[in-house]
Amino acid sequence: MVVSNMTLVKIGAIGGVITVSMGMALRRKVNENIRQTEYYKEALKTVRSNQSAVYLLGEPMKEGRIQIDDAEKNFTKVDTAHYEVPIKGPKQKGVIYFWANKLDSGWTVNRIELGLDNEPNRRLLIKNTDNAEQNINE
Repeated sequence: MVVSNMTLVKIGAIGGVITVSMGMALRRKVNENIRQTEYYKEALKTVRSNQSAVYLLGEPMKEGRIQIDDAEKNFTKVDTAHYEVPIKGPKQKGVIYFWANKLDSGWTVNRIELGLDNEPNRRLLIKNTDNAEQNINE
């Protein structure tokens, strides 16, 4: 059986489109799963209720897609999580950095920082309840 080159090109093109579509769908699903976690919701709620963050970004704030392929910046392990979430408001864009730990009672967000695109060397500390800080203050 002889298959023409044009038929092979069509099959390859269709296979490529299907592969890219599935990859995009998988990324969207992983991002949606992360957004449904309790620590993600807590971090975004804390940022949205922070007066300084609202002042700097403006309202409404809209979070972007997490770069799930960067496992050094965005990960969930057994008892820790760290994510960098792009966010933008009418005034400017930035990134929310947050760290969470799993305790017996569930997940808790220990630290939240807001970095702004126009000031890359500075971050606004929104929340800090690291155990080291708590031990120093006690």
